[in-house]
Amino acid sequence: MRKIIKIPLIVIPSMLIAIFLFFSFFINSIVKKGVETVGPKYTQTPIEMKKVNISLFSGKGVLQGLIVMNPEGFKTASAFDLGKITINIEPMSLFSEKVIIREIFIEGPEITYETSLKGSNIGQIKKNIESVSSVPEDEEPKGPPKEQKEKKEQKKVQIDKFFLQNGKIHLSATVLHGKTMAIPLKEIQFTDIGTESDGSFQKVIEKIFDVIFKAVIEAVKSSDKTIGKGIEILKDSTKGIEETKKEDMSKILEKLKNLVDDKDKK
Repeated sequence: MRKIIKIPLIVIPSMLIAIFLFFSFFINSIVKKGVETVGPKYTQTPIEMKKVNISLFSGKGVLQGLIVMNPEGFKTASAFDLGKITINIEPMSLFSEKVIIREIFIEGPEITYETSLKGSNIGQIKKNIESVSSVPEDEEPKGPPKEQKEKKEQKKVQIDKFFLQNGKIHLSATVLHGKTMAIPLKEIQFTDIGTESDGSFQKVIEKIFDVIFKAVIEAVKSSDKTIGKGIEILKDSTKGIEETKKEDMSKILEKLKNLVDDKDKK
């Protein structure tokens, strides 16, 4: 006859509390690593996160210093510096198939829109994200076994509310080697992203970036007076550029006057 091991009832809640505390302790490093490893698979640029502070008890927290770097060939420091992000997550959803985010609030983001003869940095990141999202989800995953498993087990995401306010766009051109001028970015709000059946992480990322991209383009297109003044400042700041780049610089400045090149409209 087999012996039945009896576990005192008091031990079970103690074990559950211990497991909960374990995940509470490591949740911040898990989120930070997730952002810095999963994000670049979509943007195809490095992503850095300075600090994460989320409570697994309440699901509320703050992400600080989230920076999305530029694609290769661009001269400004970064494409997105999101500063402070306040987030409210349904804690237990982190351990389910679908992560539920009640609210994301981004305060004072700094976005750099750098254009060149080939297009813009923001436009290139958009294309990178779309290139990943364009792969059918029912297509058999390719690559090493580990990557295939990760693709099959990808979580779904739901965002109930998204707010972005007090943003700023820094306009630049590659030949200006990092010189910028600033214009304001309007407040962005949207709700119920990923609530439909297709709430895959890649589709949610694509939708969020598409909304932000359109807001950036709209801000650039509606700032022609600011652009006109800013171009004069940019011209004064480029007196040191060698003569071989003058023609390219003229074309870039003309693009800034025309606000957005055709490639970014597509």
